[in-house]
Amino acid sequence: MSLPVQVRAMLVPGAAGVLAGQVAVAGLLASDVAGLRGLILHSDAPFVPVLLLCFGFAVTFGSVAIGASIIALGEDD
Repeated sequence: MSLPVQVRAMLVPGAAGVLAGQVAVAGLLASDVAGLRGLILHSDAPFVPVLLLCFGFAVTFGSVAIGASIIALGEDD
């Protein structure tokens, strides 16, 4: 069973966008931009802000990737 082109056009770029978002979060935390890592590590529940960052970046980057992929479907080359 093969997936329709429209579904494949959303799943693959969406997964790549989510992965890119997680890499961006890792980069932010690794480089300690504006003392963010220190703030998170010294909080009472450090998993909550990390979870919120990961979710927010995943949604944003995944949506951008899916949108770009859908827009590219309409191009005639």
